[in-house]
Amino acid sequence: MPQPPDADRQAREYIDRVVESHRRNGYGLRLSKKRYEEAVARVAETFRGLIDASRGRAA
Repeated sequence: MPQPPDADRQAREYIDRVVESHRRNGYGLRLSKKRYEEAVARVAETFRGLIDASRGRAA
């Protein structure tokens, strides 16, 4: 059985893509280490909820 996606890794990749997209569009988005970690934690929690919901539906 394949390993479930790692929510923290996915959240970091997502935040990095958002920051890079903002930079490409001319916005000077800068996150401190603390704000970055807080954002990753919020997004990871959302991803975990989605993963759990999909497991519940698949079962």
